[in-house]
Amino acid sequence: MTKRNHDVVIPNFFGEGKNLEMWQLGWQPENRRETKSSVSKKIFQTYIEQGGFNMIFYYVRDGNFYGIHAENCPIPIFRFKKEVGDCIYDQLGDRDTHDYYKEDIIYMIPCDESVWDIVKIDGKSLEEVLQDSYIVNIS
Repeated sequence: MTKRNHDVVIPNFFGEGKNLEMWQLGWQPENRRETKSSVSKKIFQTYIEQGGFNMIFYYVRDGNFYGIHAENCPIPIFRFKKEVGDCIYDQLGDRDTHDYYKEDIIYMIPCDESVWDIVKIDGKSLEEVLQDSYIVNIS
């Protein structure tokens, strides 16, 4: 079993004394087990593009929460507006992927095209973005 890297990425991310650590970024072991893959593109395609699951993630590099609402066609990719919170994680509030506004959408991906191949955030591919992100949920 791989040893977890407990280096702090963002102090107090989840509240006082509850840090976001390196091991929490990117796909987690359960994602790899469920998809039987360690390849980021395959994991993403299994959950989002084939499975139609929605996803929320926090991109550490730009400090924003993003959502992919794969239940819709076309598929909206959007940035959540931050709410007032005691810590960074609280800025998401209790919102889910259906809680977005048209002005928050950064991409509308046609259903016959690949989210993975099209979406770039801060000039980076989804593979780069997700390895530097805390994946809040896949549902």
